[in-house]
Amino acid sequence: MKTHLIYPLGYRVIRRGVKNSKLMWFFQKVEVFFNPTNFSISDISDIEGMFGATKASVVTELFRINGGKLGYYLANLVDKKYYYCGNNQEDVKAKFIELGVVIN
Repeated sequence: MKTHLIYPLGYRVIRRGVKNSKLMWFFQKVEVFFNPTNFSISDISDIEGMFGATKASVVTELFRINGGKLGYYLANLVDKKYYYCGNNQEDVKAKFIELGVVIN
């Protein structure tokens, strides 16, 4: 079952997992649902760059919080805060609710 979650563009969901026997970081694909600004967001391949970060800098911060444990992480690119969520997508939703970003 696919889970859909609507949240601000300044947040990124990243999964630490295994592919071809290698540990990797997977930045979850996003789609713009609503854009209340005049800014074009047609190319959202570099969301991190929009907030003065890089994928490498985000991964470094995520690794620091618990050594790269498998599971889902959340990056608040606006405030430069990083969180470990848990092992499934429901844990991501719970973290968003805990932080007050989305309502249940």
